[in-house]
Amino acid sequence: MPPGLRKTKDTQPVHSVSAPRQFLSAIDKITLAYCAWFIIYMTVGIFLDRAINAGIHLPLYLLIVAFVLLLALAERKLDLSAKPWLLQALRFVRGIYPVFLFAYYYSSLRSVSLIIFPEWLDPWFMDMDSKIWGYLPSLEWGRRCSQFFFQELFHFAYFCYYPLIVGLPLYLYLKNKPAFKELIFNITFVFYACYIFYSIFPVVGGRFHTESYRLSQAFRGGIFTRIMAFIYNHSGHWGGAFPSSHVAIAVVLTIAGFKFTGKWGYLFAVISVFLSVATVYCHYHWFVDAVAGLFTGILGYFAANWTRSKLERDPIP
Repeated sequence: MPPGLRKTKDTQPVHSVSAPRQFLSAIDKITLAYCAWFIIYMTVGIFLDRAINAGIHLPLYLLIVAFVLLLALAERKLDLSAKPWLLQALRFVRGIYPVFLFAYYYSSLRSVSLIIFPEWLDPWFMDMDSKIWGYLPSLEWGRRCSQFFFQELFHFAYFCYYPLIVGLPLYLYLKNKPAFKELIFNITFVFYACYIFYSIFPVVGGRFHTESYRLSQAFRGGIFTRIMAFIYNHSGHWGGAFPSSHVAIAVVLTIAGFKFTGKWGYLFAVISVFLSVATVYCHYHWFVDAVAGLFTGILGYFAANWTRSKLERDPIP
C-alpha cells in the first residue's frame, strides 16, 4: 500500500491527514470574548457617564486583544521547526498567559462596577443574610469565636487558597500535561464568569459593615491572621464579592484534585470546606457570596469542559 494511506474497516484505503492546529485556541477564544465583553460594557458606561478611568483601561484591554492575536499569529507564521524548544515555549505561554492577567482584570473591575447599579448592593445582601441566620454571620462568627485558635485556623484556611491555586497546576504540569491544560482552562473560565458577575453586581462583601471592615484590617492573632490583614490592607479593588471567587476556584481545584490525583482530592475538599467558612468568618464575604461561589465552581467546572469540547477540534482527554 502506498505511504500515507491506511485501510478502513471495509478495506478501502483512505488518506490519513492530521487536522491542523486551530489559529485560536480555546483559551484564546474565551479570553477574547471576555475582553470584548469588558470593552463593550465600558463603552456603555462611558455613554451613561458611569465608567471610571476608561482612558486607561480601554487601551489596555485592546492591547490584551492584540497580544493574544500576535501570539497566535507568531505560532502560525513563524517557521520554528528548527527550534522545537522555542515552539514549545511559545505554546506554553499561549496556554497560561491568562493567569498573569487575573490580577489586572480584577483591579480593572472597579472602573465598571457601578454601571447598571449606581449604588452598592450590600444592604440587600445584608438583609438576605439576616433573614437566613437571624444575624450577620460575616460579623458575628468572628466575634463569637475570636479565640486565637479559631483566628489562626480560619485565616490559615483562607491563606491556603494561594498555595492550592499554584500547587495543583504545577503538579499536573509535571505529571499530566493534558490535565494541566484542562485545569488552566477551567480556572480561567470560572474567573471570567466571576468577573462578569462583579462588573454587573457591585457587592463589597462583609467589609461593607464598618465593624467587620475594622476587624478585617486589624493585625491581631498570629501569623496567618496578620498575613491576611496585610493582603487586604493592600487590596487593589473595593468590591468583587458576589460570587466568592475564592470558593468557586477552590471547588474547581477540588474537583480536579479528585479527578487527577485520587485521594489528594479529599485533602482539597477539607481545605475547601474550611476556606468557604473562612470567607465569612474572616469578614470578607456575605454568607450568600460563599453559597453562590459554591454553585459557580461546580457549574463552572462542567460548563468549562463542555465549552472547551466545542471550541477545540480534539476531544477533551
